[in-house]
This record gives sequence, structure tokens and C-alpha cells, in this order.
Amino acid sequence: MNSASLCLLVHDPAHVDAARRAIIREAVQAGADEALQGRLVVVAQELAFNLLRHGGGGELYYQQGDGDLALLAVDRGPGMADVNRCLSDHYSTTGTLGVGLGAIRRMSDRFDLFSRPGQGTVVFAGFNLPGAAPRSLQYGAVCSVYPGESVAGDGWAIKGERILLCDGLGHGPNAYQASQRAREVFLAHDARVPLDTLMEQLHRALSATRGGALAIAELKPAAGQVLYCGVGNIAGLLHGEKTRSMVSCNGTVGYRVGRINTYSYPWDRQTLLIMTSDGINTRLDLAPYPGLSSRHPAVIAGIVHRDFRRLNDDATVLVARIE
Repeated sequence: MNSASLCLLVHDPAHVDAARRAIIREAVQAGADEALQGRLVVVAQELAFNLLRHGGGGELYYQQGDGDLALLAVDRGPGMADVNRCLSDHYSTTGTLGVGLGAIRRMSDRFDLFSRPGQGTVVFAGFNLPGAAPRSLQYGAVCSVYPGESVAGDGWAIKGERILLCDGLGHGPNAYQASQRAREVFLAHDARVPLDTLMEQLHRALSATRGGALAIAELKPAAGQVLYCGVGNIAGLLHGEKTRSMVSCNGTVGYRVGRINTYSYPWDRQTLLIMTSDGINTRLDLAPYPGLSSRHPAVIAGIVHRDFRRLNDDATVLVARIE
């Protein structure tokens, strides 16, 4: 299934209905049945209202991946001093009924949040599409568009245990065309093909576009390793007991590349894979957020994008771990 994402700004009561309608429209196209649509209506509306009531406005992200959907609400508001108390029904800081977060958690297949006083709040709600097979890969991605453009030049996709992140050269429609072509080839590839061979296929396929920076990661938990093949300035980071950067080769996929190499790194279930386009500051640091690394990858992606995004390019962060 193709991955897709929306960034919906919520800064006015009129934005609540608009965001809900956009989310349901995308979910229907993704195959959500009536029961799932009903849950999404409630969750989308509660998340959007909470952004207004408690966060002073923010962003509501819709993410469609391999067999699932996710909503992510991100704000820069006052945060929560007592998260557990805020999750309980009938507790409210604004005089409402206080059932918002509790309803969201009950109606979601997966739920998580991160909030600290003075640091804002990120709330994640995940949903399984009908007929989706269980999977061990947990992931979350946030993608935003270069200011003034209508489409993002970045693209990402998941296939099995393999992850693609592409940054089309520049921004706007031509960059979007390059990243979408990369996604098409990636989603159609034979998973038995080695990563460096797949990168060569992508290089040939993108020759008719302006090209871009690409990275492919493959998580292999049984072998205790992650494979990584990158060309250009996609940043790959492994965050665990030790944090280490992964190596990308020089070049532009679709235009000119040097020798393509696949590198292997140690992996365990406490390790996080973080991949970012160059719209995210590479000096990202999770240390100021105690407990964040144990949260769902979508929550981590939301925090990283919110606090480390540059405003001079499309910006994408993808975080993954094995459950």
C-alpha cells in the first residue's frame, strides 16, 4: 500500500470540521470501512478541539502506511503537568466534560502521547485497516512542505521491514515527481533484491527526473542488524545505548553516483532508527526529552519535526523500531 500524509493546520474553530472531512476522505480512499470511519470522526474531532483548547492551535497530521492509518496532533502549548490525570475521564483544565483524551485512547488501536510542562504536547492515535496483517515494525513519519509550495519534494515508503526516504532535488512539483517515482519503484521491487542493487534500479528509474537523495534501511532483528544504503544527504541515525550516524555515499540518484555500498550496523529492540531529510537539523538531540525514546516512533517523529525543523526546505523525519 502506498504511504500518504497530510498536514492540517488547526488554529481556528472552522479548521476542526475541515480537518475531519479531509481525514475521512483520505481514509475512505485507503479502504476504511464504516466502523473505522466512525471512530476516526470522533478521534479527529477530539484531537483538533484539544489543539485549540489546550495547545493554542497546532498541526494535525494524517499518515497512511502499510495496512494502517495514524493521526498525530502536535502543539507548542503549555503541556501537561500530570499526564495520567489528564487521561482520566471527567478531569478537565478548561471546564469541559474532560472525556477527550480518554475517548481517543479507547477508540484507537494504538495510542501514545508525550507532554512536558512548557514543551507542548504530541498525541498519537493509530488504527488498523480492515484485513491488515499484524506486524512487528513500529514506525511514524512526519513530512512538511517547503513554505509556499503545494506539494512536498520528500517522499517515504514502507515495504515489509524495508524503509525508503527520498528527498527530490530542490522543492516543488519537479522534486515531488522524483520522490514519487522513487516510491513507485521501491514499492514494486522484489524484497529479495539486495539494497545496493535496488539503489542501482532507483538510479536508473530517476534518470528521467531531476533526481534526489535516497536512503534505504532494512531491519533484520533475527540477525541483530540493520542494513543501510544511502546516497546523498539523507541522514540516518541509530539511537540506543550509543548513538551513531550511518554512512551515505556521495552523489545524486538519477544524475551521478559513485560506488554504492550497503553498510551493516548492530541492532536490538531498544534501538531506534531515525531517518531525516535535510529539512531537519542533523544536530537533533533527544536528551532534553526524558522518556521520549521509549514512546511510540510516531510521537518521537512529531517531537523531532516540531523542534528541529528548518524552514528553508521540505522536511521529513521517519522513526522506526521493532516491537
